[in-house]
Amino acid sequence: MNINYQSWKAYVECPKKYFLRHVEKKPPLVPTNDYYRLYGILVQQFFQMFCNIWRFKIPYMPIEEVRFKMNVLYKNLLAVSQVTWPQSGPGQDEILEQACLDTFAVMDGQNQNYFLNTQSEVDISVTISSDVNINCRVDFIHKDALDEKSILIFDGKGTDKIGKNIDKNQLYFYTLLYYKHTGTMPVGIGIFYYRFNTYSPIPLDGKIMDSFQTKLSQDVTNMVSAPIIATPCSKSCKYCEYRPGCPESTQYFAKRAKPSKLDIPDGVTEFSF
Repeated sequence: MNINYQSWKAYVECPKKYFLRHVEKKPPLVPTNDYYRLYGILVQQFFQMFCNIWRFKIPYMPIEEVRFKMNVLYKNLLAVSQVTWPQSGPGQDEILEQACLDTFAVMDGQNQNYFLNTQSEVDISVTISSDVNINCRVDFIHKDALDEKSILIFDGKGTDKIGKNIDKNQLYFYTLLYYKHTGTMPVGIGIFYYRFNTYSPIPLDGKIMDSFQTKLSQDVTNMVSAPIIATPCSKSCKYCEYRPGCPESTQYFAKRAKPSKLDIPDGVTEFSF
């Protein structure tokens, strides 16, 4: 069994969702729309190529070259994405241009030297037992130029609001696997907001990591041996791609639904139970 952050997160939200998505690999019942992910994916793909390949050939990349390379990446991204363009909001060209400007601002703000010691989309795998592996792909791992053991792990975000939908557990997951794999604990972790050229640190200490490891260990044990049951709730069901065909979710929301005034017979002001 291979467990990654997304499968573990799905299990925590609802074991049935995890089973359908990551074990049976059922197709989603809700249409996919990649529109809101285009910007973030494009910027991340660029930095993956720059940090791992291009920086060795072009230590300093002018904005014209950034725009050219991002245009190529963007065309390839659109070809494999399912996009429903909204009536309002940035269009296809606007997304590309904003991504180019923001990317160059990030690179120029760091004098591009920062990325000479940074790797992007780094795969890490830890073997738990003969049949269980835990793995992840870290957005960025930065090593201090003067001290290779001084490690910073950060996750890139394309959101348009700082502090919105922060998932600390994702970074704790990356941190734990990095420590188990290398024996080195990062000196810091955080979120990098592409649109704002801003780094926001996430709290990290031994107590936090001990608590997270205990939680993850118990969940992994359950993923291997516990029965699969649905645990519907408003948060996990709201955007679940399997909700239309899930009787547990239907029953959950039916119990929470309030009687509609449209269903009250004429002359009756309230229901009695």
